[in-house]
Amino acid sequence: MAKTPSTALRLLVVGVVGALAVGSAAAVWVFARGDSGSAPATTDASQCVGLEAARARACYTRAFTEMVEGRDDPRTAVEAIADSAWKQSGFLLSNCHGIMHTVGRTYAGRAGVSLSTLMNYLPRSNDPGCSAGFAHGLVTGVAPDIDARHPAQAATVCEDAGTRYQRYSCTHGFGHAFMRIYDDRLAPALGLCRKLGTKAAPDCAQGAYHDYWFAVIGADDATLADDAVTDPRELCGAQPGIFVRPCWYRAFVDNRPDGFQVRSPDDLDTLCAGLQGLQRKACVTAASVIGPPDPAVQLELCASLADAADAESCVRGTKVQNLLGYSLSAFVDLIGRCRFVHAARGACYRWLGKTLAVLTNGEFERTGCPRLATAAARRGCRAGARSMDEALVTFS
Repeated sequence: MAKTPSTALRLLVVGVVGALAVGSAAAVWVFARGDSGSAPATTDASQCVGLEAARARACYTRAFTEMVEGRDDPRTAVEAIADSAWKQSGFLLSNCHGIMHTVGRTYAGRAGVSLSTLMNYLPRSNDPGCSAGFAHGLVTGVAPDIDARHPAQAATVCEDAGTRYQRYSCTHGFGHAFMRIYDDRLAPALGLCRKLGTKAAPDCAQGAYHDYWFAVIGADDATLADDAVTDPRELCGAQPGIFVRPCWYRAFVDNRPDGFQVRSPDDLDTLCAGLQGLQRKACVTAASVIGPPDPAVQLELCASLADAADAESCVRGTKVQNLLGYSLSAFVDLIGRCRFVHAARGACYRWLGKTLAVLTNGEFERTGCPRLATAAARRGCRAGARSMDEALVTFS
């Protein structure tokens, strides 16, 4: 049964806010149907609960790698892992995306996944946490199969993904793969992303920056050059315009200031002080992502910003993916909160119309936009929804 909206959605951020406090010490059992009708597989990951963050990540990585090991089709196991993460919440939910990167990459190598067979293994899910992480790991794992002279030809496999979200996730994964081709050097990897065309290049780039920050924090066996830039202001300030927003978006998601969470306009200004133009806009979006995990509360923060450009940029960081599994009424309630008093109102309707359409594979345009209260809101929502096949740029 679909969840219904509440006054305050108590959600944890998936792969966005970083490590949170570990929850209950209850045992974590993961069940999945066996291949070809065999007995269900189980993994007891209870030994991972309560460990220090680095040890917990390593523990879950081992447990989940063991669970998918040897399976002709790992997707039922990945689905079970994702279900367990949502149930446990806490540390596992907020870190599952990164953990499953390693699990997917390891599986791809051991199972002999190739570019031509990739679509037989990618999860059929819009879950941005465990499932998307596994998908990105799989694509990273097939990097040796990619002909760097013809990257667009390789990325055509993404066209066979079942939903818009899954196509986005596949494209993002190619950004990771391109980085591994070039030992995590950004410039040549971004050059391959450009060859995917304007509808895919920014989303591919976000995967590349994601891998870059993996290297900075020592995750997923990514490598970091000795002279690598680790200051987002310096790194993103030097990027081409088309890649500035993806650069900033991943910077705070993966490597934000220790313990920092945006709760007020002052917090946002602390992170983005002194920046101008596109750099300011991109930083504000990135700061929004590490704000409140409840997208409705995020919009309240965005609406409180006096500057319309800041408010519009803030909306671009709204974590609509945290509403996965909620009812249509919850989606309509969220976009209905775009009733800003300033010029960002229209941009809010367009952006949430677009991202809610992505979350529902286009269904929101038909069933959600018509339920909005005003003609202007409905027009903005529909315009956004109809642009869902364009680059998403700031999304996860």
